[in-house]
Amino acid sequence: MVKQLAIVILLSLIAISCKTNPPTSPEDSTPQLGKAFITANISDAEIWLDNTNTGQVTPDTIETTVGSHTFTLKKADYLDASQIVDIVQDSILSLNITMTEITETGRIFVNSNADGAQIFIDQVNTGKVTPDTILATPGMHEIELMRAFYNSSTQQVEVFKDSLINLDIVLQEIPPSNVVLIEDFANVSCVPCVTSNKIIESLTNVRYGHSKLVAIKYPTNFPSPNDPFYLANTTDCNSRISYYNVFFAPTTVVDGIERPISTDSLSVMAAVDLRLTKLLQFRMDVSSSVVGTEYLITVTVKVLNGAGIDFSNTVLQTVVTETDIEFATPPGSNGETKFYDVMRVMLPSNAGQSLSGMSQTEEVVFQNQTSINSNWVVENLHVVAFIQNTITKEVYQSSSTFD
Repeated sequence: MVKQLAIVILLSLIAISCKTNPPTSPEDSTPQLGKAFITANISDAEIWLDNTNTGQVTPDTIETTVGSHTFTLKKADYLDASQIVDIVQDSILSLNITMTEITETGRIFVNSNADGAQIFIDQVNTGKVTPDTILATPGMHEIELMRAFYNSSTQQVEVFKDSLINLDIVLQEIPPSNVVLIEDFANVSCVPCVTSNKIIESLTNVRYGHSKLVAIKYPTNFPSPNDPFYLANTTDCNSRISYYNVFFAPTTVVDGIERPISTDSLSVMAAVDLRLTKLLQFRMDVSSSVVGTEYLITVTVKVLNGAGIDFSNTVLQTVVTETDIEFATPPGSNGETKFYDVMRVMLPSNAGQSLSGMSQTEEVVFQNQTSINSNWVVENLHVVAFIQNTITKEVYQSSSTFD
């Protein structure tokens, strides 16, 4: 009986310590970037890439990711002009766009029940927000409004020469709700991590959905110091490992304060269900866009109930993650070839951004950006943002760019 017990204990220690062989590092992928030299029949036209202002004007060269992109030129007294092109890796595409001077226009005064909504005309961002007046050529146009915490709304309008049309668009507010955050610490050579990873993937995508649950996977340097995800950003990984005093993988932390058994789905679900009942004190909206080789992120934070919150000890954390990362062969020794929600970088740093000074009803917009690493797949990037008390470690609210 003693001998059998010793064997059980030995097997348990092996599983917990995840003692395995070091992984084989994947080959570095080549940069997936190309360039476009943009000219026009006029100079100093703003160059917009995929509905985002690049801050550059014609003539100039734009570097961006490989694939299909929409370039739009904007200038006062000229019609916006757009063209869709395919960017090819390591090449320079010469693109000349003809802009038409506005000779006949009408005006549209766009108003809504929510000030500050972005105004789009025919799916192009005008750069203006409600309430404001925009110019348009005679004919039918599609006006769309987009604002944080509201569903977008579209309306067709017919414009006549020298006319002024008053357009009032009602936006429906999205009801606020709690979103729980799972922070999971794993390693490509940790055997129990295979189970915990499957549990988290199922909970975020199937049982709860991203409207209730989001996840961030922080790679560790144990049991193997050669985890390629850990080596890609040791600074931010070490920061979160130290912050939570993580000593083994897998370790799962729910909303900063609950530590369920990582390999027990019922334990993890119980922690998530508990946190879904927390007092709703913030609401958040996260959006992102790609401009050239830069990943731009906007996080809007609104205080709903600041009772009991010490804002001097509260920060906004913004994390870029990559999902659906797949290898032809396992990068570690636990056999996994596909990985989800892997932390790539924390912005502007792992210290977060202080919310000190926010009022009880204030709405604040935070903007960050990072250069796109050539090893990242842009289509698989997402942003997870969360508000955390740096002392108690409690996460009050989370949000993401997942649909």
